[in-house]
Formats: sequence, structure tokens, C-alpha cells
Amino acid sequence: MSDERAIARRYAAALFELHQEGIDVTEGLNKVAQVATNDDAKALLINTQITAENRAGVVMKAASVKDKHVLRLVTLLASRNKATLLPSISEMLDKMVREANAQVMVNVTVAEDLDAALAGKLKETITSDIGKQVELNVQKDASILGGMILNIGDRQIDHSVRGRLNGLKRALSV
Repeated sequence: MSDERAIARRYAAALFELHQEGIDVTEGLNKVAQVATNDDAKALLINTQITAENRAGVVMKAASVKDKHVLRLVTLLASRNKATLLPSISEMLDKMVREANAQVMVNVTVAEDLDAALAGKLKETITSDIGKQVELNVQKDASILGGMILNIGDRQIDHSVRGRLNGLKRALSV
């Protein structure tokens, strides 16, 4: 694990402890992290000629967040020139909260829009298979031609037409 990911994990773990104590910063942190992905915001966050408090204040205002815990975190990160870690921290905290609530994010890639009935059936099937509550994140990618690709944690299940064609191509070329 890279140093930055390890640092982000430590901050996320500290925020998760706050979450367990009943102080939920996930929504505010998600908004601030979204702002921090903007190129102009990144430039501001690493500009050491501006005080950490001012950098944090601008990002907080842009994100429309007033949570004092999030402000303290952003100010601390800005003072240590680590504010660019905000998206990673937010992502890790979300994952920790979902795991604590026995929830799993499943990324589903389909060639065409997934209707509500099929999405519900898919969610129900995956929930019964893995024993955790499932939240679907459906993405459309016409290049898979048909079927679907499921990403559950670090596992990928490829039931796409493109994936099957590629498998057939590999088998025939041997």
C-alpha cells in the first residue's frame, strides 16, 4: 500500500471512530471531497502561500458544508499539505461505514439501461448470495454488447457478450 493510501486510511479510521460515536461526517466529507477533485480546488489546496484556514474555508464554502469536524479535518490536511487526500479519505470512510452496516457496493456495467424490475431482482439475488445488503451502482457501456459485468469488492464477474467473445478468441488462438 502506498504511503498516501496508508495516510488516507488512518484519517478515514479516525473519522470512522467519530461515526461510531454518533458523529456522522460522511455527507459533508463527500461534498468537500467532490470539490477537491476540481483542478482549481486542487491548485488552491496545495498553495502554501495561502493559510491553511483560508484554503479550508474556501473549499468548505464551495462545498456548502458547515460541519465543524469536516472544517477541522480540511484545515489539518491543508496545513500538512495532504488536502489532496480528501477523495481517498471519503471513499475509504464510505467503505468502512458500509462494511459496518453489512452493506456492499456492487458496480454493474450493462450495455443498455437496466429496468427497475431487473435491478430489483439482481439486487435480491446478490444479497441472498453474499449475505449482505447490496447497493447497486449501474453504469452503461455499449461496448460490452450485451449481458453485464458485476464488480463486487475485488471480484469481477463478467457475463458480457464482449467477455465471452474475448474468451472464445483466446481459446481459438491457442
